[in-house]
Amino acid sequence: MNLGDNDADYPKAHGLPFPEGFDARYTELIRAIRKAYPRAEVVMLLGGMESGSQSVQLNAEWGRAVARLEAADPRMHHFVFRHWTPSHPRVSDHRVLADELISWLRGQAFMERFISR
Repeated sequence: MNLGDNDADYPKAHGLPFPEGFDARYTELIRAIRKAYPRAEVVMLLGGMESGSQSVQLNAEWGRAVARLEAADPRMHHFVFRHWTPSHPRVSDHRVLADELISWLRGQAFMERFISR
């Protein structure tokens, strides 16, 4: 799940502060997903657009939520994209982002049963 870019971008574009309590609401959402899918491996993503990748507030809030979630649940994982674009990703950006994520996923133990060697 890649959430948060618009939460950082919209208020910035309108001269508003970053949404208060983002980390708590993000944590609540991920816990609701966990409740609905108790055996799923959940991968929390950050980045892809400048508003997410470069937002100090989003990185801090997201990081706190991820740390809390991963500490409580071994099936929670996170990945931060290196590539980002100043606006919504185009096809070429999606390819780069997909390649980054695929490369990371291939190295994860929980993916071993899905990857043929």
